Amino acid sequence: MTSKGIPLFMAGCLVITLYQWFRLKGTPRNEKITYIAILALCWILAISLVVNPTLPGPSQMVDSLFRPIGKLIDK
Repeated sequence: MTSKGIPLFMAGCLVITLYQWFRLKGTPRNEKITYIAILALCWILAISLVVNPTLPGPSQMVDSLFRPIGKLIDK
């Protein structure tokens, strides 16, 4: 995806958010806040990967976090 695809991506996020927001109408406030927080994190990650595609992905971050623990367990 090029930088020209960013507006299309943002429009897609908006459509999905509006669809889900109407489905969350009767849910507690905490659930709505959680939905917005997860959506914001995913949006930031997606935009940063479009701008700089060489960034490591989430699986590489998890691997770097848990590799030392795995080495301790294997001993």
